[in-house]
Amino acid sequence: MLQSSADKACNVMVKKVRYYKDVREITKMMNGKLIYSWLKWPCGEFFLLVVSKRREYIS
Repeated sequence: MLQSSADKACNVMVKKVRYYKDVREITKMMNGKLIYSWLKWPCGEFFLLVVSKRREYIS
């Protein structure tokens, strides 16, 4: 099914809200680097960064 751009934008916002609590905890450990990334980067690159950093902390 095709989604409108408005639906896609809404889904991105929902994902940001869901990830935000986890991101805040990681951000404290990284001295605010993730907050800067959140503001600067497109969300796709940002979430790739979050996933890679999570794996580093878990392992």
